[in-house]
Amino acid sequence: MNDERDAISEWIGAEILPHERSVRNWLSRRWRNVVDPNDVIQEAYCRIASLKSVDHIRNPPGYFLRTVHLVATDIMRRSGIINFTSMTENEWLNVIDKEPLADRMMAADQELRRVDALLSELSDTCRRAIELRRIEGVSQREAAQRLGVSEDVIRNHLVRGVQKVLKAMAEQDSQMSGDEQETIEQKAQAIGILRSF
Repeated sequence: MNDERDAISEWIGAEILPHERSVRNWLSRRWRNVVDPNDVIQEAYCRIASLKSVDHIRNPPGYFLRTVHLVATDIMRRSGIINFTSMTENEWLNVIDKEPLADRMMAADQELRRVDALLSELSDTCRRAIELRRIEGVSQREAAQRLGVSEDVIRNHLVRGVQKVLKAMAEQDSQMSGDEQETIEQKAQAIGILRSF
């Protein structure tokens, strides 16, 4: 149980605490002298800390803002303040989940598996050079040092390896039959149509 509490405390420190200042400013602008921002923020922290898990929270800043809003509303209700306003549409724009849509995540995952399979067909040095430079983002000099080769070798492997992967992808795409291409286009249209509702 203590491990869960510690994990939630660490999550609050990493995901919620950095947004406290902006939420506090919003709270002060929104309800200047109606509620005490310190009390509201403290109560919001207590509510979040009392959760059994935070795994369901996909947008921590939005969740924190919404919790603060609910705490402020509860405080005003308890104190008998009736005239309070709800969040405007512009304020809700800051709460909207910015995660990519499921179909885009699935397509990106499939493309990543495809590239990974093509990378595995390259020589170890070539594959490792691409991974170090393009995936891990290390400098050309550091990649050369890690692999025990010159920077020119890294550059050559990078250029040739990426060209081979791109060429293989182009060949795979061109080998796709017309029926498969038509089916993919139909699915894309259906997803677009469903999303428009």
